[in-house]
Parts: sequence; structure tokens; C-alpha cells
Amino acid sequence: MEPQHRKIWPAATLLILAAAAAVFCLFRLSQPDRMQTSLLLNCTQTNRNGWTFETESGPVEPVFGLGGYLDGIPVDGDSPVAAERVMEEPGQRDLLQFFGFGAGIQVFLDGELLYTDFPNEENRADAFLEDVDFSSISYDDLRIPLPIDCAGKTLRIVTYGTALNGLLYPAFPSLVSRFSDSVTAVSSIVWPMAAITAQVILALFLLLVFLFSAQTGPYLWKLLPLSGYFLLAAVPVTCGSFFALSAGLDTTGSLTAWLCLIYIDLLFCFLAISLHGWKRRILLIGAAAHILCSALRCFTSVTLFSGRLVDWLGFGLFLLTVLLMLLSHERMLRRTSLCLCGVAGVLFAAWCVSRFVGVEYLYPLSNPITSLLYGSPTALYTLLCTVAGLLCAAQVVAEFIRTAFSRQRQMIALQSRSQQAQEQYKQAQESLRNVSAFRHEWKNHISVLSLLQRKGDTEGLTEYLAQLDDQLEQLSPLHYTANFIVNTVLQRYVAKAKEIGAAFHATAPLPAELSIDEDDLCSFLFNLLDNAAEGAAGTPSGKPREIRCSLQIRQGYLAIRCENTFSGVVALDEENNLLTTKTASADHGYGLIQMRRIAAKYGSTLSVSYNAERFTVMTALKLP
Repeated sequence: MEPQHRKIWPAATLLILAAAAAVFCLFRLSQPDRMQTSLLLNCTQTNRNGWTFETESGPVEPVFGLGGYLDGIPVDGDSPVAAERVMEEPGQRDLLQFFGFGAGIQVFLDGELLYTDFPNEENRADAFLEDVDFSSISYDDLRIPLPIDCAGKTLRIVTYGTALNGLLYPAFPSLVSRFSDSVTAVSSIVWPMAAITAQVILALFLLLVFLFSAQTGPYLWKLLPLSGYFLLAAVPVTCGSFFALSAGLDTTGSLTAWLCLIYIDLLFCFLAISLHGWKRRILLIGAAAHILCSALRCFTSVTLFSGRLVDWLGFGLFLLTVLLMLLSHERMLRRTSLCLCGVAGVLFAAWCVSRFVGVEYLYPLSNPITSLLYGSPTALYTLLCTVAGLLCAAQVVAEFIRTAFSRQRQMIALQSRSQQAQEQYKQAQESLRNVSAFRHEWKNHISVLSLLQRKGDTEGLTEYLAQLDDQLEQLSPLHYTANFIVNTVLQRYVAKAKEIGAAFHATAPLPAELSIDEDDLCSFLFNLLDNAAEGAAGTPSGKPREIRCSLQIRQGYLAIRCENTFSGVVALDEENNLLTTKTASADHGYGLIQMRRIAAKYGSTLSVSYNAERFTVMTALKLP
């Protein structure tokens, strides 16, 4: 790996760690203490929280819909609704908090007025106001202090608003601590900031992977739509918080609304790139159609493209994407689609369970399904698309890292082959020098042989011919097998065995080509014979040093056996695993680990045995 590329990995690692630390700190800051939690005083079919309801006609019963959620209170026209309950909560919760309610309200406690949107009217707890203008009243946040002795008193909230299908939805508050004013404000900043930070950091990391791949090989163009998806995903979070005001964003503007609608289409484009043939074309056409319909809705006055129609079009496109991924031949896409189906199944199961145990227990999980059944699928397919985006990002990054390590192993293998070629070149040069020297001395050898023959020294003649035979054998390199790689490795360790004074015996009746990866074969044999040579070198003086190695094909397996003499001393850990006997143990001991990894890759195990004099390693690699 080149130096400039090596600098990218520490930078990427630091970027990830910094992002993780920032997100963790932001989420931690947004968590209130125990005395700063809030309690939503909602009304559901299974838990009414003590609420009773009254209109101008008298007491009425609420209407509940799918999932046990409150649909509203039946009224005549735009008649107001009064909701009453007895305060049973402890006194430290002394704020009533209302969020985003676009109607007029009055709040009474035991008949005493605490708050009103109509200060110019006579606000009495026993009477409803008449002819009030509530259409212009709208607020995002309202906090009403409660007295410390509020427990046991009757809370009355009167809601004035426009009825929908004869139902008026009353305003329900949350009970919060007075000390949570700052926490509530901080939370409204921290949670969106944490979400935006995480999405932007992930997008930048994917762009970093793209730039790195552009320098080292083919460009990963499909990372661009995936990065754009995470970048634009921050727009809805931004526009859905107070950041819209503090940053000066126009959340009602056409461009901002369009970006909030089409960012998921970039995820569909990324998935389309991973598909092939007609599946890719169909998904790209669907994404383009959704982008066009969203543009017509945001930038024109075409009434055909309503908000709900665009939402259902996006949901249909998501279902089409899941179906195409299930039909794909790519394992990664099939796994992603099955995971999405599993998440959707969990959400449906949570919604079904909430029908029996109460919606308040499984509210976060059941809400997307409830919204879908009410005709708004946005929450469901947005959540599932987020899961799909995270899975795709994780798989892409994992594949990139795997490719990077594979490229590094290839570079190591190339260096090893280059070293082998240099050694072969040196051996060839040494052989040529020996042949030249032998030719130069040939006349002298002939003279010596003639002299011994004339003397009739048969014994001396035989001994001299044996010496010449040894010299001739050393002049030509040994040929063990037709496989070039195996033959090269064995020739290398013949010379190494001679250096340590060990006899080297090898048999390898192999074909010229083997279906095992050359990098794996070289790595296995080098580690095997390195360990054997080191073991033979440690054989006590006075005892013969020997290395025996055999390779042969048996029933579709490459059987490998190596046996060597050694000192008879082995080091074991607490689990009886072999340890290196080298002095610098921190730098060694990986030979057996590497050989076991390669054996496992080819469906085998590494057998290691030893006695007082010999150390044996065996395996059988399955030929692909």
C-alpha cells in the first residue's frame, strides 16, 4: 500500500471515533434526570387516564378508532369540548405542557382559571364561550404552571376548534417538572442535531471511501447516490425542528418541500444500480416518476398530485423495490429485502399485540402501522428505508474493507513471487558458474582418471567417479514436481536445509496446474517448511537432522505431510495450544495460525503431532 493511501486509514478511523463520541455526547445531553421526565396525559380505549368529556349538550362518550386511539369527541357543528380529570400525580410535576395545538383552549383547576386564549371574554368554568374566533390561534409550545397542591383537584380543559366529520379532538397536555424547562429546550436542539450529525458523518465517510477507491482502482460510483441519500435525509430532520427558524430555512418553500420528498429516491437509485437488466430499468423509471410527481406537486398547481397520492406512490415504489430485490441473484440484495420484511413483520406484530395490551405500551412500534391503516404510509416506509440505507452502507463499507485487505494480500504475494524469482535467478547464475568451473577442470579430471586407470587403482577410480557424480548432481537443480510453484518452494528449502546441515527428502507427484489459490498454497508451504527448518535446526548435536515433505492428490484432496526432527521440547499454553519457542515471541507464532486458517478455508483441519524426536504436521486441502 502506498504511503499516501496509508494516511487515509488513520484519518477515517479518527473520523468515525470522533463522530461516535459526538453523537454519544449529544444523546447523553438530551437525556433528562429522573426528576425531569414527562408524562403524557393522553386518552386511549384501554387507558382513559380518568378523563370525562362534556359538550354544550351534556356528557358524551369519546370515539375510538383503529388500534384503540382516540378519534375525537362527537359534537354538533363547531361546538367546544370540555375534558375533565382529577389530578392524582405528585406535586413536583408542576407544569402543563401543550405541543403544536392549533385551536383555542381554556384551562381551569377547581374552577380557577389558569390560562385562556380569549382574555377579552368572561372565562368561567361552568360555561362555554360563544362566537369566539379560534381560527387565528396557533402555537408550537405552551407551558402552564400548576400549584404545588394540585393533587386531588379537578383539571378542566376546554377546546375550541373546527370539527372534522362531526368529531372534535380535545387538547391533551403533558405533565412535566418545572426544572425541565431548560432540558426541554436542549432536547429540541440535541436530538435533531444528533440525527443530522450521524447522517452527515456517514455520508462523508462514504464519500471518503469513494475517493479512496478512485485512487486505488475502479470508482465505486454507486456510493454517490447512497451518500446523497444520507445527506438529504438530514433535510427533513432539520425542517422538522426549530432549526428551520434559527437557520432561516423556509419550510414551506417549494424547493425544501421537494427535497424532503425525493431524498429516498436516491436510495432507490443506489439499489437499482445493484440490480441488472429489466429490474434495474423498472426501478429507475419508478424513481424518476416519483421525482417528477413530487416536482409537479411542489412547483405547480396540478391538483392531481396531492400529498397523499405522492405518499402512496412512494410506498408502492418501496414495495416494488423489495420485490425486485427478492427476485435478484445478488445475495446482498436478497438479505436486505428479507431483513426489511422481518422488520415490517415485527412492526405488524407489535401493532396486533397493542390491540390487546394497550397502545401506550407499544406506541413507538405500533404507530407506523396505525398511520398506514389511516391512509398515511410515510412513517412506515421511511423507517424501513432508513433500515435499508444503514444495511446498504454497512455492506458496502464491509466489501470495500474486504477488497482492500485482499489487494494487500495480493501485493504481499507479488513480493513473495518476486523474491522467489530473484532467488531462482541467483541459483541459475550459481549453476552457470559451477558448470563453467567444471568445464575448466574437466581436462584435469580426465588426466586423474587416466592416471588411476594406468595404475590399476580400481578402488580409487570408483571413489573418484562417485565424487564427480556428486558434483554433477549439484550442477543441475532438483526437479520434484511438474507444478512450478511447489517445485520452486521445495528447491528453496533444499538450499536452506543444506545450510543447517539437514537432509531434505521431498516427493510431490503433482500436475502442472492446481485449483488451489496460488497465494494460499505459497503461504501454507512457506509457513510449513519454515517451521520444519527451524525445528530441524534445533535438533541436538550428534543426532541426524532431517526434513521429509510429501504432497499428493487423493480423492479430490491435496494431502500434505511434513515431518522433521527437533529438540523434543514444546511450549504449551493453559489450553494445551502450541506456543512459539522463539525468543521474540511477540513477532512470531503466527505460522500455525495462518496454516489453520488456510486449511479451514479449504474444508480441512490441521493435524499436529510429535514425539520425543519428530514433529509432524498433516492436512488435506479440498481441491475446488
